[in-house]
Amino acid sequence: MFAASRLSIFLMLGLAFPVANLAIAAGQADSQPADFPDALPTEAVPSVESLPATYPDTWIFAHDLNFNSLLDGKILIVDVAAESRNFKGMIGAGMMGQFQPSRLHSELYTGQTFLSRRTYGERTDALIIFDKSTLLPIDEIVLPAKRQQVVTQPNSFQLTDGERIGLVMNFTPASSVTVVDIPARMVLGEIPLPGCNFIFPTGERGFSTICADGSMVTHLLNIDGTVQSSERTEPFIDIDADPLFVKNAELKGVTYFPSYQGRIQPVDFSGDTPDVLDDWQFVPDELQDDDWRPSGWQVIAASDSELFVVMQENGEEGSHKSGGSEVWVLDPNAKRLKRRIELQDGGLSITVTRSDPAYLVVTNENMSLDVFDPLSGEHLRNITLGIGAFPFVLYAN
Repeated sequence: MFAASRLSIFLMLGLAFPVANLAIAAGQADSQPADFPDALPTEAVPSVESLPATYPDTWIFAHDLNFNSLLDGKILIVDVAAESRNFKGMIGAGMMGQFQPSRLHSELYTGQTFLSRRTYGERTDALIIFDKSTLLPIDEIVLPAKRQQVVTQPNSFQLTDGERIGLVMNFTPASSVTVVDIPARMVLGEIPLPGCNFIFPTGERGFSTICADGSMVTHLLNIDGTVQSSERTEPFIDIDADPLFVKNAELKGVTYFPSYQGRIQPVDFSGDTPDVLDDWQFVPDELQDDDWRPSGWQVIAASDSELFVVMQENGEEGSHKSGGSEVWVLDPNAKRLKRRIELQDGGLSITVTRSDPAYLVVTNENMSLDVFDPLSGEHLRNITLGIGAFPFVLYAN
């Protein structure tokens, strides 16, 4: 009886509320001023927009590792020149994903790992191909289930042979590379890399990797992805005294690696074997006593003519990932410091757009993006990407 009575009351209330609402609405309509503007047209649902197939040079990719929910990493597309509506879209990158944008095709590539029960179960690794305009996945290539899962590293996944071949770093903890034919959507094979890690495209169709003894091994590939030849350099990295960051910046065909102590090591990867060029110390003598040294995650970037390095004062052993308070601008031709840019909230990772004008973009200690004029050092704007964002790697378009 009680249940029936309560149901009757709910039914009566349900009938009464709409009538009351209609009455209120009618009263409001009667009192509406004659000059009240017309109502906005009804918006179509769903409402979906597309991005251009070729992005403007002021757009960047921010790889959000999402430390608060590592399964949900993503790639954010951001216009750093816009005063508002900077966020343009995103694609999923999974747990500690790998990412490369295509510069020749309207495609984006991510290496991802999936578990059948989300947090456990059968593992599937795949290279996912996204359409740049719709940001929808258009295809995938299933990989051997051994993809390297680390805090996001640009050189754990690279492209070579005119973007035809994808190179995916593996770690089991044995290191190797899975070779993928992207247009054919198929795995070509696997190349062991004992004692070596990370991928640096070399020559027309090849790659180099850094090894534990401070040398590099280069593999040139046949068209079918098999190894045509291999060659090892003499050790040129002092792993114990002054190791190199594996993050690098390319400028006019030369790749630049900063060292923990403030050297720049140039390497030319344009030929069939790496050409290790003369290194140079960029911390001026008058600043040596202040222990300035590179520090952060993605610590180096390049414009068309200059290098940019995140720098930390009073650096010490083990502080190379802590981030810095300044960005130093270097002239690679004169091999000297040109100017210094003070960071308002510190810096961890940087990139420089190839737009006109260019923009220096810095992931700060609050995990938002600070945008600077790279010539004057003026702070132009701050872009907040949302709660929980960790944009550890930035890619200029």
